[in-house]
Amino acid sequence: MTDVLISIKPKYVNMILSGHKTVEIRTRRLKLQPGTRLWIYSTLPRACLEAVAVVHSTKFDAPNLIWEHYYNKIGIPRGTFLTYVNGSKQVSAIFLKDVRRLVPSLTLHDLRAEIAGFNPPQFLSCIKPASTFFRVLGSRGVEFTSLLSS
Repeated sequence: MTDVLISIKPKYVNMILSGHKTVEIRTRRLKLQPGTRLWIYSTLPRACLEAVAVVHSTKFDAPNLIWEHYYNKIGIPRGTFLTYVNGSKQVSAIFLKDVRRLVPSLTLHDLRAEIAGFNPPQFLSCIKPASTFFRVLGSRGVEFTSLLSS
């Protein structure tokens, strides 16, 4: 299994955790395999690692086609979508499943105290299996609690 860390604004993290947003959009091409674990870092003002999801699939296509097919899963108004994609010829859609809240979440302070040089990713960051990241999660007693009904 591959693990990737992604930064997302808190309001969108809330929507992902509630199940109202099941597709995350990025303006770069992504090559995430199904089954990739996506660790979700909530940006300021929360500044914490607070969720994990599994990548169901990804799609790379023209923004208008992504919007046309998945607007009800993206969780944002069309105007916000168009502002975000800002003339991109193609965008990536990440389809999420098995979303879990991290209990407890780990603050940026916690992460920096235990992982030398930790900085939240601007785009995506791959996490190696033997990484300090997983040791920190285990030492903090992180458990995954589903917020989505089965």
